[in-house]
Amino acid sequence: MKRNIFFKLSGCIIIVMLFIVIKNGHINLPGHGNLENQNLEKTIVSHVSSNLLNGETVEFDSKYLCKDYKDNDEKRFSANVIYYVISKDGAKEKHVAHVICNEDKDRIIEWKDIDND
Repeated sequence: MKRNIFFKLSGCIIIVMLFIVIKNGHINLPGHGNLENQNLEKTIVSHVSSNLLNGETVEFDSKYLCKDYKDNDEKRFSANVIYYVISKDGAKEKHVAHVICNEDKDRIIEWKDIDND
């Protein structure tokens, strides 16, 4: 009987500790990274689209030199991103930018275009 209570109690403690660790952001749940990647893609496309005037569209391509860091106790994500601006006639123009976002990658904090020489 004592053994059964011990296992139930230890199981409850483990579940509570796991919940605390997850809640504090130390463990990402499955799919969390995919959601952040989708957020980044949507954020980049939305940002670029809002600056287009001639009916062009935007296609996100990739990211590189990615880095997570803290700035004034706030988590940040930094990366270079490649995207294409597609004209009405279908011509693609490649662009590269350095972007700093919040942790969830759904808000741009800083944007700098990089020359494509």
